[in-house]
Amino acid sequence: MPCGFFAYVGCYTTVERQARGRGINVYHVNDTLTDWKHLQNILTPDNPSFLSLDRSGGYLCAVHGDRNHISSYAIDRQNGLLQHRSGVECGGRNPVHLVFDTTNRFIAIPNYADGTLTSVSFDEANGMLGAVTSSATLPGERGPHRIEQHCSHPHGVTFDPTERFLYVPDKGLDRIFVFRFHEGHFRFVDSIPTREGAGPRHIVFHPTKPWAYVINELDCTVTYYRHDSETGKLTPQQIVQVLPENYTGNGRGAEIALSPDAKSVLVSLRGADLLSVLSIDNNTGTLFLTRSIGSGGKTPRFFTIVVPTSTLLIAHEASDTIGRVAFTTQGLDVTGVEHCVNVASPSSIVLRPAAAQPA
Repeated sequence: MPCGFFAYVGCYTTVERQARGRGINVYHVNDTLTDWKHLQNILTPDNPSFLSLDRSGGYLCAVHGDRNHISSYAIDRQNGLLQHRSGVECGGRNPVHLVFDTTNRFIAIPNYADGTLTSVSFDEANGMLGAVTSSATLPGERGPHRIEQHCSHPHGVTFDPTERFLYVPDKGLDRIFVFRFHEGHFRFVDSIPTREGAGPRHIVFHPTKPWAYVINELDCTVTYYRHDSETGKLTPQQIVQVLPENYTGNGRGAEIALSPDAKSVLVSLRGADLLSVLSIDNNTGTLFLTRSIGSGGKTPRFFTIVVPTSTLLIAHEASDTIGRVAFTTQGLDVTGVEHCVNVASPSSIVLRPAAAQPA
């Protein structure tokens, strides 16, 4: 019978962020994502700002923004509730993202404040985090933005589809770093320069074509690259403005994802408070901005696509809401974003299918 999802929402919590959140909130959500039942608020160290499931789906990990900490939580399979398992220092300041390696034994973490990439060990048997196993400093000349680019600021960490290479967009240096990540250790492969002042933030890869797309935070553009899966090299092909032509205010690129059919790139824009859709030419990989709609709240820092329903869930950090909008073959539903639930200062959303209950 239908059983829906468990939703885990990480929030900013500190006064310095002007935040109102309280740790991680857990919800049960129905299959249509229309009914949200609050199950748990688990208090955590400050700012559990980005969440990720481990590869087994049995544990949730959080990096704690503006601090130097990562924590892990066991997930009860039946009721979705969290139980704290461990917390360790992550080896850098202001961790902002994380990814588990192919073995599920190590976690790579970009540290925004001090320009480092670090890794910690993880025990899948009990969800315990261990010591820092590796650290890499990201070198280069800082970008021209006098406030946002005073040093290296890595903001994401993502494997390519082959999982041979790890990609780290660096907003502060206008570069994308490429590493091998094996047995908890990083080996530098390449450093790809971006447009000056672009501020690359996150990267996504097409699942079957040699194409990669990067959301640039500072100039609100998306860059299309050809991806060489043998060498890890990215070759720039195109850069596209993702703000509408008639929008004259300020904006900041935030999140990027591919649509479930891999025919479109979707991005969120803070400041402008917009969602934009770019269609992908199936023969060339080039992009065309097709539509922008209001995100339904203030500061859409993060969104995730729920594949079974082709629905976007959007975390509006400044308006304390989560919204949803359907994605069809024509793009985002033009009727607009619908409200899901109020939650203070949301910054990350992770969904896990709920276990079917005995009849």
